[in-house]
Amino acid sequence: MIRAAKGLHSVSTSNRLTARLLMTTVLAGAAAGLFATPAASAPDATVSAAEKNEDDQVLFEADSVMREYDDGPIIAEGDVRAYFGARYLRADRLIYNPLTDIVIAEGNVSITDANMETAFAGRVELSGDLRDGIAENFSALLEDNARLAADSAVREQGARTRLNRAVYTSCNVCNKDGEPQTPTWRIKALRVTRDEERKVLRFHHAFLEIAGVPIIYAPYLQTPDPSVERQSGFLPPDIGASSRLGFNIELPYYLAISNSQDATFFPKYTAKDGVLWQAEWRRRGANGYHVLSGGVIDAPNDTATPTPFTETTPGVRWHMFGRGHRDFGDDWRVSYDFERVSDKEYLRQYDVERRGDLRQELDRSRTNQLRSNARVAWNQGGSHLTVDTYLFQGLRTQQTASAMLEQGAGRIDDSRTTPYVLPLIDFRHDFASKVAGGAVTARANIASLYRTQGIDSQRFTTSLEWDRDIITRGGHRFNLFAKARADIFSYQDLDEGTEVCFSGDAPCAIGFPGFTDGDTTEITARFAPTLGLEWAYPLARDFHGAQIIIEPRVQLIASPTGLNDGDIINEDSQSIEFDYAGLFDFNKATGYDAFEDGQRMNVGVTASAEMLNGFRVEGSIGQQIRLQETDAFNDSSGLGEKSSDIVGSFDVAYNSKIGLENRFRIDNNSGDIQRAESRAYYRGRRVRAGVSYVRLNEENIANNLVKREELTASARFKLTRHWSVGAGWRLDLDRDQTIQQNFSVGYEDECSMFGLTYSRDRTRTRNVEPDNAILLTFTLKSLVN
Repeated sequence: MIRAAKGLHSVSTSNRLTARLLMTTVLAGAAAGLFATPAASAPDATVSAAEKNEDDQVLFEADSVMREYDDGPIIAEGDVRAYFGARYLRADRLIYNPLTDIVIAEGNVSITDANMETAFAGRVELSGDLRDGIAENFSALLEDNARLAADSAVREQGARTRLNRAVYTSCNVCNKDGEPQTPTWRIKALRVTRDEERKVLRFHHAFLEIAGVPIIYAPYLQTPDPSVERQSGFLPPDIGASSRLGFNIELPYYLAISNSQDATFFPKYTAKDGVLWQAEWRRRGANGYHVLSGGVIDAPNDTATPTPFTETTPGVRWHMFGRGHRDFGDDWRVSYDFERVSDKEYLRQYDVERRGDLRQELDRSRTNQLRSNARVAWNQGGSHLTVDTYLFQGLRTQQTASAMLEQGAGRIDDSRTTPYVLPLIDFRHDFASKVAGGAVTARANIASLYRTQGIDSQRFTTSLEWDRDIITRGGHRFNLFAKARADIFSYQDLDEGTEVCFSGDAPCAIGFPGFTDGDTTEITARFAPTLGLEWAYPLARDFHGAQIIIEPRVQLIASPTGLNDGDIINEDSQSIEFDYAGLFDFNKATGYDAFEDGQRMNVGVTASAEMLNGFRVEGSIGQQIRLQETDAFNDSSGLGEKSSDIVGSFDVAYNSKIGLENRFRIDNNSGDIQRAESRAYYRGRRVRAGVSYVRLNEENIANNLVKREELTASARFKLTRHWSVGAGWRLDLDRDQTIQQNFSVGYEDECSMFGLTYSRDRTRTRNVEPDNAILLTFTLKSLVN
């Protein structure tokens, strides 16, 4: 109720007063946008039909509200709180003069908008239309912890805010006890403009300070507004120096093309080789995505005349990476993934790798081969079809076995002997109806391999598979399976072989002894039926609070013998990694050319124990026993003899903080360790460390598998809340030499990251020498998106 008392109209109660005022322009715009990003429309207020537009209603409360005369200013005092939809204003005192159409808020003014951005001021004065306004002792808490403060702020045309003598940072300005502290970084400027239409902050005559010390002066600086998810602009550079490239700096520029497209340009200047021009383009849509990346450099060529062990690098060197897919309806997808380089040493020379969406779980650029693939896939019901093409590029010089033994050897020109696959077709159909209680699957596979110099081959494979699982009441698990497979192989240019070596200056070809002299084409076929039975009996028991599980497992398989004679060239099954995980594969060949034949038994046991205190032990061990030997596998694989090597694992862990993992393969005859992979780790609050050991006694020259023994160690120590140091070491124990080393120092807090890394690469190739490098990286959060 409003009472009249001596010409003074006022409202006052002992409790907080809540009043609904129809000041259509008083607080609506003030809370809507004063020095903050415009927000969505506020929800409608619940008012009577006689009142004005519902969107203009303001609800506020104060200790007292008064008006001296009918057309006088409205004054609200005492912890004033005003609400306009999702916007909220607080002040000690609020005055609205309808004659001058001016709004004034005084004392501890704060305005919070729908985006939860809050502006603070000692005093705010706004025009009635709220397109202009002035604030004193202004500060604002923006998105992502960004903070902006100024002696004064002026809002113009409802879209720009000009600040005088301003400071900007995304760092905490108070410590955990609420005491002021110097931020890690801040920008001080004579003038700052926040443009809400273009979503940018513009700094005029600005200094960048690190820990309170001025570092860089810029007459003009522009950064994205903290409310923006992405915007074009420069990204933090990577600065380094190395013995291979000299001083180098990579300065990325991000380009926001549209809501579905963007790109990054990241040229890398090197003192020795010039500029490596690099770029990446990305596009995402409802039906797929595409990422293309590449780089080119016109580098000086200082390589001498090539020998059998060296080769000339091209003057213009380049790389191309790409990945993407496009869906056509619910059943069809076309995809691609390619990677090509100008020469074998390019990636290591310039430290180029696939980034972001192009990153792979296994970075093949660090191995000896790149692979490009295009695919068409179709899936409908129980049918699945893929049509692939593959193109390979070798990255490592190889030597043939004969060349290594004769010591006069040469190198393989794998660009001519490496095959390309066009096409590789795979089809699978899972029948909905079961036969004799088991699932039935039909498969077909077609592969065509071509070489510019060497054997060309085509293969057609079809199979019919039946599989049934049976679990008895006593817990015994039986798996019965039957598979019938037929292969047809066709070969051309058998006289050229698949490898090219050099004996002195004359080229030579390595053919295949399974074919008679003079044969250049051949067609052969194979029928490979298989029957199998597998039994497993998992046993579980609680023992003094520990959960113990033991599972013995036996698999019996029967196939005809003599299915891997010399008429079939093994193209796709040369690499076999025999371990416990693959012990119970009925056919351990990784491709279709080789087939595990004969009668054999796979036997193994796994056991685990988990204690209440978090201690856990797991282990497995197994072996294959055969009635006949097989030629399906290379001698180095540990398979093929009547008794295979013994494979297993042993893992120990405590609360996921500390653990030891082991994989091993032991020679069945000598007891020597043929393959060992061990990893120990510790994950503490301040220390994270890991050590891995690899030992390979096997050698497979044709598949580039050589004997090696390596030890790799890495550790990261958190010295303080923000500072940490790290180190890594990789040793070749077989040659007793260091392969790689790195040492790093890092700093990270809520607003910045700094890193300094020193690395040594001791590896040497034909044209790339060992390298010492230093790299500096840094990020100032909210200055880039």
